[in-house]
Amino acid sequence: MARHHFGCRVAVGFAVGAALLTAAGCASGASKSSSASSGTAPSSAGSQPATASAPGSTGSSTPTASASVDQSSPQAQAAIATYKALWADVVKVEATMNDQDPTLANHLTGGALSFFQQAIHINKLDGYVAKGEPKLLHPTAKQIIGSGAAAKVLVEDCVDDSGFNLYTSDGTFVHNGHPGGRRLTQALVERSDGVLKASAFAFSAPGTC
Repeated sequence: MARHHFGCRVAVGFAVGAALLTAAGCASGASKSSSASSGTAPSSAGSQPATASAPGSTGSSTPTASASVDQSSPQAQAAIATYKALWADVVKVEATMNDQDPTLANHLTGGALSFFQQAIHINKLDGYVAKGEPKLLHPTAKQIIGSGAAAKVLVEDCVDDSGFNLYTSDGTFVHNGHPGGRRLTQALVERSDGVLKASAFAFSAPGTC
């Protein structure tokens, strides 16, 4: 599959309690990694829909729920729903690569929003659009920090992006030697102006889940 809009899948780092998503370079060994928490965007290098890079783990492991998190709790369910919705928004916007589409702000904020906007902008300049969609295999509330309206939820997932690819405007598949696959993914969901949104996002290399 072609590398998505993030150029090389850039890493996004943020610390939440015991969870730490460290910025990681792309599989190609590129030194430029971005942090969605700070809003720094990735540079163009390769092609694939916009996505961020992964946490520091490199082994293959399926995300597992934290024993302390009740997956049926309202907080967990709302965070997972927000995570799924942000992906739906990204798929919609990447079909046209309009980095100014207000849809992106429906479920993204802060550094995570800036990351996707800038990554999509890079693909827009390259003349790419995305087709297909990623498979969200196991979205799980991994950790809840705080309580009530101020609570933040770390959502962890295994995302298969092998069916989510870049194409040129004339429909030609963009192949750049970077395969898709199952990627460990994390998003920090919190309330922003009364609405749940992901403020930080991390997307790892293939084979990490």
